[in-house]
Amino acid sequence: MSAASRAIRPANTVTGSALETVFPALRDSLRRIALTELPTPVAPAAALAAETGLESLHIKRDDQTAPVYGGNKVRKLEYLFGDAIHRGCDAVVTFGAVGSNHALATAIYADRLGLGCHVIMTDQPVTPYIARTLRYHALLGTHLEYADSHGRAPAIADRLASRHPTGAGRLYRIPGGGSSPLGALGYVNAALELAAQCTDTAPDVIYVPCGTMGTVAGLALGLRLAGMQTRIEAVRVVPEQVATSSGIEALCRAANLRLHEIDATIPLIGDPLNTVRLREEFFGTGYAETTPGCRQAVALIRSTESLVLETTYTGKALAALVHDARDGRLNGRRVMFWNTYNARPYPAAVDDEDGSTLPQWARRYLREPQVM
Repeated sequence: MSAASRAIRPANTVTGSALETVFPALRDSLRRIALTELPTPVAPAAALAAETGLESLHIKRDDQTAPVYGGNKVRKLEYLFGDAIHRGCDAVVTFGAVGSNHALATAIYADRLGLGCHVIMTDQPVTPYIARTLRYHALLGTHLEYADSHGRAPAIADRLASRHPTGAGRLYRIPGGGSSPLGALGYVNAALELAAQCTDTAPDVIYVPCGTMGTVAGLALGLRLAGMQTRIEAVRVVPEQVATSSGIEALCRAANLRLHEIDATIPLIGDPLNTVRLREEFFGTGYAETTPGCRQAVALIRSTESLVLETTYTGKALAALVHDARDGRLNGRRVMFWNTYNARPYPAAVDDEDGSTLPQWARRYLREPQVM
């Protein structure tokens, strides 16, 4: 365990959730471990609404899911780490680009729970955040591996499992983004949480980034289970082969089936995508490659609401919202922006970390110019 985690380790407790409140039969079957402080706020964004011509705009502040490191990944990790611990695992392995927020969140919470953490990383364009993210990994002691393509990553995970000191079965594999039928339950929970917060003023439309699809699939399922017809504008921020409508549907159905098998009163939802639209036009030229609209949206929310977004995920989702608002598509609609970015500051020790313990391939990112 790192020195940083010794100062911030929480109690290893399990608490209730909106999902378990609505469907009590799930309590003894889902091994969720509490990492979050929920519910996250639903905050009005009057200044941003005025700038974009919207009558009603709120922000779901999932940047505040947890006091140490927030964002959407933590909701998924509650179910995945709970399962890992239930299975007696002593380490996890996951996947992500070099600057992956999911990879960092996994490493942070693995460390807090006393689990080892391996991350298999792939290259990405340099963003202003990569160097500090890698220094945070160095502070935590994350075991980093490099894959020269996404296709090679599973074989590296297999090799790590075969060499795991306590046996392959004790190295728990977490998919990229935490997006599995189990991980997606974190956002089924989030949707039911939102339903309880917005009993009389449910949003007509939610804008959210779509990467590995778990957040969107979970939201789609949870909103339907809550009886809400809120439309989801899922803004693709990854290559088209990673996020697809068919992939979202398959993940949604698998999560739904998992719940139904535990509690038969939970219905199987037909046509899970009838409230989801996958938006393709704000991706730009590549993953982590910013766009003018994205940069403008990030600057706009900073100036109006004093919120900091990034240009890989949340900035592109907000760019879609701003575009649609100014195009008149959202007139008379209650709009919500779901902020999936982490708002919590990194520990001061991150900036003192020189990165000398990082693998040689990772150190070059520390020297790259950090430009937008």
